[in-house]
Amino acid sequence: MTSPIDLARLRARDSELLTALVRELSPQLLAVIQGYARDDDHADELLQDCWVHILERLDSYRARGPFAGWAVAVSRSVCGSSLRRDRREDRGKVGMDELVYLPGDAPDPQERLTQRRLRKALFKALSKLPDREREAIVLRVLEGRSTAEAAEALGVSRRAVGDLVERGLYRIRRMRGVGRALEAWLDNMS
Repeated sequence: MTSPIDLARLRARDSELLTALVRELSPQLLAVIQGYARDDDHADELLQDCWVHILERLDSYRARGPFAGWAVAVSRSVCGSSLRRDRREDRGKVGMDELVYLPGDAPDPQERLTQRRLRKALFKALSKLPDREREAIVLRVLEGRSTAEAAEALGVSRRAVGDLVERGLYRIRRMRGVGRALEAWLDNMS
């Protein structure tokens, strides 16, 4: 939210404010979560877990920075814990994604694996960007909002939105192993 958050209403669990926060921040949180998730269903589960933890930890938010940044930090912590727990529990298990599919209309398993790895690498790269750059990319590229809409949501000028997107994409291109994946991703989105 571009305007300051009313902490008293937030801590009182005002349903109108919470609904607005969930609607506005969930795409940004998903951009971080996708770097940790196995698939879309897992990402949805992690998003729910993140919101539960955000609400449980509201008293620790001190308004020293933007609420969105704090929520992203909580989400990274939740996802990291989930990833470590999954690694401990899943040793020796074979996941459904690793099974070979029967011939038919199903996509090529190798292609699915490649796409999943590409998507995971890109969302992990997004999670490493500064908040403003990640928010601009999520709004403009992932959500497909107009420059004017993104500028209003971020509370910046239209030119600043373009600069943030350009800078964020430049950073991602320079990340090891992600540059070519970004180009393929952008080609698939057009």
